[in-house]
Amino acid sequence: MSCQNNVDFFDSVVELWDEINTYNVEAINHIIDKAGIGPDDVVLDCGTGTGVLIPYIVEKITENGWVDAYDMSTEMLKVAHRKFSSTEKARFILGNIERDRLFGAYDRIMMFCMLPHLDDPVATVARLYEGNLMPGGRIVIAFPSSKEEINSIHHERQHNHVHSHFLVSADELADDLRHAGLNVDYVEDNDSCYIVRVAKPQ
Repeated sequence: MSCQNNVDFFDSVVELWDEINTYNVEAINHIIDKAGIGPDDVVLDCGTGTGVLIPYIVEKITENGWVDAYDMSTEMLKVAHRKFSSTEKARFILGNIERDRLFGAYDRIMMFCMLPHLDDPVATVARLYEGNLMPGGRIVIAFPSSKEEINSIHHERQHNHVHSHFLVSADELADDLRHAGLNVDYVEDNDSCYIVRVAKPQ
């Protein structure tokens, strides 16, 4: 399936998205804590969707920081903009995180609930790490639920022609990222949370 299938799918369900998708707030706060976002950090929110992470990020960037909310769905981005543009801490960018050449340099890169939609997740993370992550920065790949739940959801959505891959265990993903030369410094994989964190040395 093509990238366009995903765009069409997410555009078509945007008005119901926040109603049909609920997230474990405690797990999201845990993910944000593991990201270690500082008040002046510049954050990239990959595949922001309707902006689920934006208020959690904005709560942390209390000084000169901001968040670039990036998504390939125009309609999803419109909803995120409508909900959170008043924070004046978010910029909303239309694009494909896997295919676009990004020019920003970020202290934190959040990949929240979007990894299975990438054709080559490891290559994408490696490219962001090398080209867009500041020294001392972190990439956080995370889901506020178990990999089994994520895979079940994506299996169901395949019937709606949304393109996604099977999510491997956090340990397996961490090994793949290490083999690509990246420094994985935290892994968590349980019934309530899935986190793989990549840290760039100073």
